[in-house]
Amino acid sequence: MKRRRLAELVREEAGALEAPAPREEEAGEAPPARGLEAPSPGERPLPPYLTYVRKECRLRPDQLDALTALARRLNRERKGKGERITENTLIRWAVDMLLENYRNSDIFHSENKGD
Repeated sequence: MKRRRLAELVREEAGALEAPAPREEEAGEAPPARGLEAPSPGERPLPPYLTYVRKECRLRPDQLDALTALARRLNRERKGKGERITENTLIRWAVDMLLENYRNSDIFHSENKGD
């Protein structure tokens, strides 16, 4: 039997997940909720990270080091309970906090008074 490369195995596995092709969202449009429906019998559910929209972000080395250290610390403290915490998990959490703070701020409310 011919040995296969890791890239081939990953491609096969990704093809088996049948992730939907990403589509372009209109400005302000929320991405559709994918992977939240109950999987049909015999079908594997999508991993949570495949339900997110990909967005690249450049970080300073000190920011990435701090995120990595924090993710490792939080993973040790959770002792295997719940989902694994990654740098991306922390970035999503930080964005949620920023947006929530902005929505609750005077800036947001003063900009929308004319609406």
